[in-house]
Amino acid sequence: MNANLGEAPAYTQRQLWIILGSLMLGTVLAAIDTSIVSTALPTIAGKLGGFDHFAWVTTSYILTSTIATPILGKLGDLYGRRRLILSAIAIFTIGSLLCGLAQTMNQLIAARGVQGIGGGGIQALTFAILGDLVSPRERGRYMGLYTGIFAAAAVIGPLIGGWMIDHFAWPWIFLVNVPVAIVAMTAISKTLRIPHVPRKVRIDFLGALLLSGFLASLVFALEQGRTGWVRKPVFVLLGFAAASFFAFVRQERRAEEPIVPLHLFRMRLFTTACAMGGIAGAISYGATAFLPLQFQDANFVRPTQAGLYLTPLMVGIMIGSAYGGKLIVRTGRYRFVPVIGLGCSIAGMIVLSQLAASWPYWVLILPMVGIGMGNGATFTTTSIATQNAIDPKVLGIGTATLTSIRTLGGSLALAAFGALYTSTVTDGLHRNLPAGALPAGKPVSSLIREPSTIQALPIGVRDVVVRSITSGTGRVFLLAVPVVVIGFALALSLEERPLRTTTGAGAGPAAPE
Repeated sequence: MNANLGEAPAYTQRQLWIILGSLMLGTVLAAIDTSIVSTALPTIAGKLGGFDHFAWVTTSYILTSTIATPILGKLGDLYGRRRLILSAIAIFTIGSLLCGLAQTMNQLIAARGVQGIGGGGIQALTFAILGDLVSPRERGRYMGLYTGIFAAAAVIGPLIGGWMIDHFAWPWIFLVNVPVAIVAMTAISKTLRIPHVPRKVRIDFLGALLLSGFLASLVFALEQGRTGWVRKPVFVLLGFAAASFFAFVRQERRAEEPIVPLHLFRMRLFTTACAMGGIAGAISYGATAFLPLQFQDANFVRPTQAGLYLTPLMVGIMIGSAYGGKLIVRTGRYRFVPVIGLGCSIAGMIVLSQLAASWPYWVLILPMVGIGMGNGATFTTTSIATQNAIDPKVLGIGTATLTSIRTLGGSLALAAFGALYTSTVTDGLHRNLPAGALPAGKPVSSLIREPSTIQALPIGVRDVVVRSITSGTGRVFLLAVPVVVIGFALALSLEERPLRTTTGAGAGPAAPE
């Protein structure tokens, strides 16, 4: 047991599930809020104005969440995770309240930034607390459930957003978080006890500043790149990101208590798990983001129905994470779980890469389940393998680093896949539109509007638009195939270590009732 950590109390199964359930509430809120606004943004932009800046409602959350994740994970290692998780949920609650009360688009963007700080802290600290309470040998049954619900919540966000816009005013998308978060905070404050012996250390403020600069400029560059990579702002941001990164590495090498201990990346298992996590994030947040567009713009379904169409993906995530976790607990081994899951994901990607406009929906069900299984299995396994291998003193920052790389993988993939999607659709329209289909001077992109507008086009033009959109979706999945193959190869090389039977805080298993 580490000298830093005291003896953790033995929780009864009831107490353990109350704690884990409360943490899960916070995790679900943070995961859903990364995507819930996607179907609500047109309505919000119409109410508040500022249509030209509405994309920043999502970007500001992702930006502050990405920055907060490693920093709060490290602070949890230094000062104890109980007070940090309560602070993160409180910040998230305040941000949600400010979002619901926003009167202008700029106010909403700023409030989403506050919300993202709390959301990033929740993501970083929840999985680390799970490592404090449950040993790696038994963690699979809980981690599988957590990661499955976390990933499924991110996918189901657009469905919830569409449903709430259809039935309630848009502020309730954010205000509904407040009572749920208060319940979670109350339960955690009453039940969670993690012993921690504080250490007198000099906080690496310069490292935190450089890390924030690197992540902020990289996220900004990825967002700017969606509308064209060969532009001066993109080059400037990427240059600043590179300079910040090298300065950060230099600072961490000499810092007394680095924000991100670089020795972690000398562990082959840790670097492999992070690479696999980035690929899983690329598929979860990147490739699958284009399925709702396909359902709405090519199949002409409502936003709520498009969310329902993603159900097989959520089922696959739950199977890969929950059952993968159970298999890890049963066998004590973990490498085979992502190997099987990513094999299913490759098969699903190959099928969807051949997508045609004439395919009925039921043909897509099994491929989506397979893709979800790969994501769920990879999320669960990389978390367990990482927490099992690293020193409990850096459990928080190790887990947070893995989480941040997943998010960055998703952002990078979304930018790359988005550029491919746009160019494919545009090229298809240029090649196949009949003469005179567009008024002089109108770009072909003007045909891609809301689903009802596309559906009202003359049948010849509409068919070209639908085929072009479908071709773009298929190309995205075709590009994703080699990405998942790399993940499969990494899974085969993942180091297999015996799973520990002690928790991060040195406690044994939960006591019986």
